[in-house]
Amino acid sequence: MFTKNRLFPLLIITWLVITQAEMIVAASDTPEPAPIIEQKLDFYDFTLKTADGQSFNLRDYAAGKRVTIVAFIAGWCPNSIQNGHVIKRLYDKYRERGLGITVVTEYSDAEEVRIHVNRIGIDYPVVTETRSRGDRKDSQHFKYRRAVGDKRKWGTPFYVIIPARDIEPAAPKAPLARHVYTVSGEIIESEAERFIEQQFSPVSIKQAE
Repeated sequence: MFTKNRLFPLLIITWLVITQAEMIVAASDTPEPAPIIEQKLDFYDFTLKTADGQSFNLRDYAAGKRVTIVAFIAGWCPNSIQNGHVIKRLYDKYRERGLGITVVTEYSDAEEVRIHVNRIGIDYPVVTETRSRGDRKDSQHFKYRRAVGDKRKWGTPFYVIIPARDIEPAAPKAPLARHVYTVSGEIIESEAERFIEQQFSPVSIKQAE
C-alpha cells in the first residue's frame, strides 16, 4: 500500500514520462512544407530582448528593408532546425538587396536558443517572446497562427512576411501592417526565392516608394 510520501514521487515521474512522450510526438521531424499565403492580418510592432539583454524593435529594424521576415521558431523543434538552414541561405543571398530576418524564439529556454543559433550560424536578430511551454496559448505567436487558421499544437516554424509597401505609418495602438504573407510550416526555398525576387522587382520597389 502506497503512503503519501511514496505516491507523490510516483506521480511526478509519471507526469514527466507523459510530458516527454507528448513532446516527442509534437516535435516530430516529419517535414511540414507550407505555401506562402497572402493574408489580411493585423500584425503589431514589438520590442523584445535579445539573448544579451539588448532591446530590439521590429519597426526600427524593418526601416529601409524591402522585405522583412519574422520567423517564429522553437529551439528544440526539428522542423525549425531543418528550415533554419533555408532561412539562413535566403538571408545570405538577399541581405544586400534589402531582405531582413528576425527570429522570435518561443517555448525555449536560453540553452535551447543558444544551441539553435550556433547550429544554424544565425547572424541576424534573435529575440525571445516566451521561454516556457506553458506560455503557448498566451503568446502572440499562438494568436497570429490561430487568426490565419493554423491549428498545429506548437506551430513552429511559422513565418510572417512583410513587404515594405505594406508597413503602416506609426500610430498609437495601430498595427505595423494589416496586409502580410504567412507560412504555417516550413518555407519552401524555391517558392521563397521567387517571392523575394518579385518583391525586389522594379515595379514592386516603385510601389513601396
